Formats: sequence, structure tokens, C-alpha cells
Amino acid sequence: MKLRTINYCFKQGVVNIFKNRLMSMASIGTIAACLFIVGIFYIVAANVENTLVEVQSNLGITVFFKEDIEESQKKAIQTLITNREEVKSIDYISPQDAWESVKEMYKGQEEYLSAWNDNNHPLMNSDNYLVKVKSIDQQDSLVKYIQTLEGVRIVKQEQDVTKILKGFNSFINYISIVLIIILIVISVFLIANTVRLGIALRKNEINIMKYIGAKDYLIKFPFIIEGMVIGAVGAMIPLAAIYFAYDYVMDLVVEKFGIVSQFIYFVGIGDIFKMLIPLSLIIGMGIGVVGSRLTIRKHLRV
Repeated sequence: MKLRTINYCFKQGVVNIFKNRLMSMASIGTIAACLFIVGIFYIVAANVENTLVEVQSNLGITVFFKEDIEESQKKAIQTLITNREEVKSIDYISPQDAWESVKEMYKGQEEYLSAWNDNNHPLMNSDNYLVKVKSIDQQDSLVKYIQTLEGVRIVKQEQDVTKILKGFNSFINYISIVLIIILIVISVFLIANTVRLGIALRKNEINIMKYIGAKDYLIKFPFIIEGMVIGAVGAMIPLAAIYFAYDYVMDLVVEKFGIVSQFIYFVGIGDIFKMLIPLSLIIGMGIGVVGSRLTIRKHLRV
């Protein structure tokens, strides 16, 4: 296709948008609303996912030893665990380290620990290995392996928080998919009406073009470009709104809900937009192209 033809199609597509400005604005508004909701759910899902990764990296498996175990056996257990591919890190926690952690936990409430001191406390035989895994999905298999090792008394793992976050993330994803499908159907319907109106307004012009032998693509492309431009504009509006509102909303959450913010690891707007910009443009322009093509096929007969 020649550059002059592309220029003609693009101009006609833009002209059609202004000729049907009310329907075009309705289509742009619907796509913008659709993609704004998509963006909100994507941001929530991205922050939950990021929080999940951070939580997983801090969760560990605690391996306690039998009372009569020798130091050489502890070293052997460490070597066997370290050699497992699921293991991210392994640290030895001495009884004194464990006791210091408890004292830190009860800082300001020392009266609850007044019955003990550094030389006599309930964690004297509680030295252990703190093992962190690369992925929480590998934790169960590693726990089962460690439980079979000679000299291991008990293995404790923390999964409740991770399970809750994973469940919440799955819920957000399912809701997002359902809403996106509903809003995409509505958007395609509105764009189809916009293009249909454009076809009606240009019917005589189109008939003349067909009579003088104009190629099919010369008649169809302006409407496809019209749909693409509507979709692109509809995608850029929510992106701009999210860009300017994101940091403000995050600051507000931190200020108003300080306790909640301690458990959430926010993703930066730059990382959010790496995925959200192409996703929004693809969905927006895709809706425009699909809506246009469906209408052209049904009403134009070219």
C-alpha cells in the first residue's frame, strides 16, 4: 500500500470520528472506563503479587534437632539441606539468638520474661536451622525431605499468610477476567454502532467509490483506522489518570492506613507501566479493530 493511500485512509478515519463525535465520545468513554477498571485490578494484582513474593522470601522452615544430637550431625544435616535445589539460604540460629529474638518481641513488656535470664531461659535447647526456599510451591517437598533426615526432631513451616495472599490474588484475577470480558463486549458494541453510523453517512460516497472500481481495502481501512484511533485514545485516558493518581493514592494509604501499609510492598509506577501501557493499548486498539471489522463485514458488503 502506498504512503499516499495510508495517509488518505488515516485522514478519513479521523474525519469519521469528528463527523460522529457523539458516538465516538461514547465509545472512547466506554473503552476508557473499561481500561481504567482493568488498570485498577491490574495494580491491585501486581501489588498483591509483589507482596506475596516479599512475604515468601521472608518465610522460612525451622528445623529443630533431637536433644542428643552431636555437632557433626548438625553439620551433616546442613550440608544435605544446602544441596537441595529448592533452598535459597540456610542460617544457624543459636539458643541465644532465639532468646534475643523473643526479648525483642517483648520489648517494653519485659515483665512477661522476668522469670528467666540469659543463662536460664526456655530456649536453651532450641537451636535450629532457618531454611528459606526459592518458591513457596517447593516448600512442602522440602519439608517432607527434611523430616526424613536422621537427627531432626521437628520441622515447622509458615504457610497461612502465603495461602491467604495467593487466594486473594486468584480472586482478583478471576474478577478481573469477568469484568474485562463484560466491558469488552459493551465496548465492541458501541464501536460497532459508531462505525455503522459512519457507513450510513458515507453510503453514497462509498457506492460511488465502488462504481468507479475502488479497491475494497480503500473503503474498509478508514473505518478500521477509526476504530483503532478510538481504542488508542480510550486507552491513553485511563493511563494518564492512573499515572497522576497512583503516587497520591499510595501516599494516602500509607498516611491513613499505616498498619495496613506495613504489610504491603508497593510496586513503583514505572514497573506498573511496563506492563500496563502495552496491555491497555493492545486491548483498546484490539477492541476498535474487532468492532470495526465486524460492522464492515455485516453492513458494507465489500
